Amino acid sequence: MTPALFVANYIIEYSNKKGYPINNLKLQKLLYFVNARNIVENGSPLFEEEMEKWKYGPVVPSVYHEYKRFGAFAISDNDLVREYIVFDTNPFADLSDLKIVKYESDAVENYQLIEDTVDALLDFDPFDLVDITHSHTPWKKEEPRIKDGVKGIKYTTEEIREYFEDNSEAMIWES
Repeated sequence: MTPALFVANYIIEYSNKKGYPINNLKLQKLLYFVNARNIVENGSPLFEEEMEKWKYGPVVPSVYHEYKRFGAFAISDNDLVREYIVFDTNPFADLSDLKIVKYESDAVENYQLIEDTVDALLDFDPFDLVDITHSHTPWKKEEPRIKDGVKGIKYTTEEIREYFEDNSEAMIWES
């Protein structure tokens, strides 16, 4: 499965190629919708990491932290994080066990689904997407806890699948 950072990079590259505005907030919502679409259409998440329920909707924390420095400003292809280090989970491993993974756009799975979804959501402002995701039951049911500052509330694949299957109008990529 593809790391979320690499799916994010693909979205950024594609958006820039097409002249679509892309910032971290819109990127996070696009990640949510491409992941939801992949779950509905292909039965599994598009990327490895789980999404969390944050104040402004769904977020992949690792991707958020890589691109938060841009704030509300556009992210360009020159800004992409093209490699990252995978740490061994063994606490006794030495540094020779570190692995560097490099981003290759042609290695991203289901690129057509990603492109089609980004195209379909082009006209949505990032805050429109925030409002839409706030209306989805998986986020809405946790709203009081989110507003109380509870961190680390995760989306599950099952709740995303069930929500979108039960609410076809939520599949805004089909509009």
